[in-house]
Amino acid sequence: RLAKTHPEAYEADVATTLNNLAVLHSDTQRFDKAEEYYLRALEIRERLAKAHPEAYESGVADTLNNLAVLYKNTQHFNDAEAYYLRALEIYERLASAHPEAYEADVANTLNNLANLYSDTQRFNDAEAYYLHALEIRERLASAHPEAYEADVAMTLNNLANLYSNTQRFNDAEAYYLRALEIRERLASAHPEAYEADVAMTLNNLANLYSNTQRFNDAEAYYLRALEIRERLASAHPEAYEA
Repeated sequence: RLAKTHPEAYEADVATTLNNLAVLHSDTQRFDKAEEYYLRALEIRERLAKAHPEAYESGVADTLNNLAVLYKNTQHFNDAEAYYLRALEIYERLASAHPEAYEADVANTLNNLANLYSDTQRFNDAEAYYLHALEIRERLASAHPEAYEADVAMTLNNLANLYSNTQRFNDAEAYYLRALEIRERLASAHPEAYEADVAMTLNNLANLYSNTQRFNDAEAYYLRALEIRERLASAHPEAYEA
């Protein structure tokens, strides 16, 4: 109602609330509603960005990325790719002028695209985007490890999954071990935040060793993952028993 009489003052807030509603609908699997609200938010943000790109382009990219996540989760893969690429173009342009503000968004979108390409068996594209994301995240983590090391570990783990799925087992092992080193270090300081990630990478390594007939190593890593997961499940069964 306020935006009808003073659009220049309130339309941005309308778009923010539409975007937030879309996130809620997406989280509760009301995907048609989520799409509707994201598209309404996008229309407003794109219109505002035409007049004031410096103020609103990042919001456009955020909603494009959210739409891409929605389309990936609902298996609209071509739409997901298109929206990720549009978001990436904006983030990369913004990062060229303000790297400290937008490089993390570039890396997040590269990682999301790589996940999409991996899921749709475009493995060469997935590897390229993961490696690009990793380069940015490692650079950011060298300056701000507390903020970005977890993201480095995530991309290392993703790359290792990719290499395992494409039978590049030596590369997979190397990347899993690098991810594990970071996650174990983070978990030693913040176990409540990172122990589940440690268990995930231990389990992934055990799968790799089992698939390559290194059965003693597989057993050792499975048992380590199991010990962590049983401990987590004793405190939070609803989250970890599965």
